[in-house]
Amino acid sequence: MKDESMFEPDDDFSDLVRKAKRKSIKRSVIISLLVTLTVLILLWALLYIGQYFMYERMLKDTDETNDYYQMYGANVHSNGATFDYFFVAGRSHAYAYKEVNGHLINWDSRSTFHTILGTKAVLNTSSFIGVDESSYKNDYKMVKFHLPNEEAVYDDLSYLRTLPEFYSVEIGLSFHEEIPISEVVKAFPTASWVWLLQDDLYEEASSFKDMNQGVSLSFKQDFSEIDGDEALGFSIEQNASFEESAKQYTTFLQERSDHVSDAKEVLKTLEQYDLDQIPVAGVILTGTVEEVLPYTTKEPVSVVRTGVVIPY
Repeated sequence: MKDESMFEPDDDFSDLVRKAKRKSIKRSVIISLLVTLTVLILLWALLYIGQYFMYERMLKDTDETNDYYQMYGANVHSNGATFDYFFVAGRSHAYAYKEVNGHLINWDSRSTFHTILGTKAVLNTSSFIGVDESSYKNDYKMVKFHLPNEEAVYDDLSYLRTLPEFYSVEIGLSFHEEIPISEVVKAFPTASWVWLLQDDLYEEASSFKDMNQGVSLSFKQDFSEIDGDEALGFSIEQNASFEESAKQYTTFLQERSDHVSDAKEVLKTLEQYDLDQIPVAGVILTGTVEEVLPYTTKEPVSVVRTGVVIPY
């Protein structure tokens, strides 16, 4: 028996089915495009946000390094920063240098690798070694200071006198006791950096002595010395007076007191004095041996320590 349809042969139901299929396909394509576009926008937004915060962390790291050398580091100057950017990672580089009689010395170089996930790795490309009582950075000797009113084990005055007069040198002069900036200006007018004493250094020196009692060393250690990179102080800016440089330093501490460790404590101490009465425990001098040697026998000087020495 022949099958019979409930629709007349001329009914156009098949066209309706085709139209419905086309609409369904269009909806599927549009929905797929919208979902894909939404996912791409979301991924782009997450990438942008991740990159933004990664860049902020990179800037923060370089700022912290530059701020440190504004506050610490005998005769060390920050030398800006550079950045390498990638899609999901970046690298920041912070540099510091020393100036010794017109010679620029690459003193410190720190690189930090960041990712948008917040992870980071720090690489210090500067070499640091200790040989007996001396420390060397990038093959240059690090200058040291000695605490006032403490017995000194080492003094480089005899060594300095053996060097040819034309050698370029960096020397650290530690004082018998702290003297105000007004006296430093008179006695050491060519000083390029001044050392400000921190009271807790005496406690640290005492702790080191206690910890090392009975320890046998191949050389005699002076626990009352401090490496130049850890010394607190400020540079005497070119074409600026000692007081102007001190003012710039206190202004820096005021601006960065909420961001730099110990800045508030240092600022609180310095604000107790007039600018010309800020107590100084030592200075850095640079120049030829002939130029700096006369200052080593000045009355306030107790210990002379050499730093960078350049044979020309």
